Order: sequence, then C-alpha cells, then structure tokens
Amino acid sequence: MLTFTYKQGLGGTYGDVDVYPNEKGAGRPLLVFLHGGAWRSEDKQDHTKLGQALCEQGFSVALPNYRLSLLEEGKPLVHHPAHIEDIAAALQFLHATPPVANAYDPSKMILVGHSAGAHIATMLLLDEKYNTDPYLAGIVGADGIYDLPLLLRTFPDYLDFISQAFGNDQEKYAGASPTQLPQPRPQTLDNVPVLLIHSPDDQLVDVAQTLAMRDRLVQLGVTRVVVDDVSCRGDHYAMITTPQFVRRVIQFSGECE
Repeated sequence: MLTFTYKQGLGGTYGDVDVYPNEKGAGRPLLVFLHGGAWRSEDKQDHTKLGQALCEQGFSVALPNYRLSLLEEGKPLVHHPAHIEDIAAALQFLHATPPVANAYDPSKMILVGHSAGAHIATMLLLDEKYNTDPYLAGIVGADGIYDLPLLLRTFPDYLDFISQAFGNDQEKYAGASPTQLPQPRPQTLDNVPVLLIHSPDDQLVDVAQTLAMRDRLVQLGVTRVVVDDVSCRGDHYAMITTPQFVRRVIQFSGECE
C-alpha cells in the first residue's frame, strides 16, 4: 500500500489517498472505495482489510480520505458539498496523474461507496458539475443513503448528523439528495452500470433508500441498474467486511471491464 496526497491544504490526512497496486490490474478499472461514517467519522485506514481483499482479486484499489463535518466550538467547519468536492479532486488526481504506473486503466474507475460514501458516489454520477464522464465506469452503493428527506421521515433522530453535514435548512436537503437532484446530468447514463447492495440485516439504513435510488435511476433512463438485497448479509458495518461483499463487488467489476 502506498499513500499519496491528491490535494494540499485540506488538513491532516484528509487530502490523502491510499493505493493498493496490483500488477494484474494493468488495463483494468481502478476500484475506489469511499468510506461512510455519516460524513463526520471514519477514515481510509479503517478499511485496510477491505482494500487488501479487493486488491487480492486482481484489481488495483484506492481508498481516499475526505474532509469530515467535525464540530469545533460546537459548530461544524465543513459542510456539503465539500465531501463530494474532495472526492472529485481525488478522482481527478487518479485519472490525470496515475501515481503508480501500469497499475490500472485511468480511464476506468468503479466507485464503491458505503453509507454516506454511497451518497457521494451517486452524486458524482448524477451531478453534471463534477464531470466524471472521462473515467466513471461503474457505481456500487452499499447500504447507501440517497434521499435525505426520506431518511428523516423514517429516522427523525438522524437530524443530528444530517444537520451537522448539510446545515440546518431542511428545505435544501432534497437538492442535496441524488434521488432528487433538480437537474440530472444530460449524458446518456446507459454506459455506467450501477449495483445497489443492501443487507437485510441493516438496522441503521432501511432498504427504502436503495429502492428510491433505483427508481430514480430507472426514471432517468439507466438500463443497467441492479438491486441486490439478498447475497450480502451483516449489520450496517459488518456487511462490507464479508467475503460475500468482496465477491459481489469483484463480480460486478468484471462485468464493467
């Protein structure tokens, strides 16, 4: 594993990305795992084992950090869309200046986002201002958060971390949700397959989030969208550590080549 800085000035290790190169990855998509943590916790190093497990299957893997909405003197200094902007910068770095030669095809990246990371991944797919067209080859959302108003109707107590990351104006939450973006990207989305995984054992995020994301993608004309709410078990945090999850991601990644 090698660590690189994709953007200076973000503080700490927020602008860093860990790359797990595999020589068999030459010419293959790069798998980019985006961690969750309610936009206010977790770190790329929490997912070292997952990065290694995916890499062992013949793909190079990247795990970027991004700024978190941490409280300082009772107020968060980082708000949406900073989290997405950081990951967009990381992807541009990996695309334009591959830090490891012959480790992957820089024109093909598959984003694997868990929870809040799935929100980031799907926003990068659907919000045209991030211009991911040159390299986005696929999306995996795992126990993802995609619709903030729907999430709060189901789990009102989640307003604590949602407001910390997205501010107190709830009128803006719909526009920050990939299921409700007012102006979806005009590109033909058929070229970007999407796999939405949801564990039936997840007690923190319900399957309604995944189904809402599927319905929106279908409405936008995405023909290659699949929901898998059967094959990967485990609670919200455990599911992405299972061999079944690794196998499902690798299977999907092979289909994206």
